[in-house]
Parts: sequence; C-alpha cells; structure tokens
Amino acid sequence: MISPNIITVRRIRKAAVLRRRSIRDISRDYFGTEHVRFLAVETILFALMAVVAIWPIVNAVEFIRLHLL
Repeated sequence: MISPNIITVRRIRKAAVLRRRSIRDISRDYFGTEHVRFLAVETILFALMAVVAIWPIVNAVEFIRLHLL
C-alpha cells in the first residue's frame, strides 16, 4: 500500500533530444526550400549593382592615367 504522505512523480522521457543546429544545417534548410529562380535573380541583381558601383572607380583610374600621368 502506498502511504498518503508520499507523492510520486513519473517523468516522461522525450522521444527526441533537442540538439543545437549548426549554421550549415540552417543554411541547408533555407536554401533547400529557396526557389532556384529567386536565387538566380538575386545573383544577377547583385552583379549589376557591383558593376554600377565599380564603374566610376574605373573611370577615375582611366582619367588619372590619361591626363595626369
């Protein structure tokens, strides 16, 4: 017989132990669901912005080379 003054607590074990996810796992999950077309569009837009940003620098270097040297 169980004493009325004792309380027993039954613990239920978790089925899966939570673990920390690495950056690689997070990025793999993200890019696994990311549509390839959106990734291609973002790459093209980034390349276009890089060209637009580099263009004045190249023109300045050409100007210095032609007129000042």
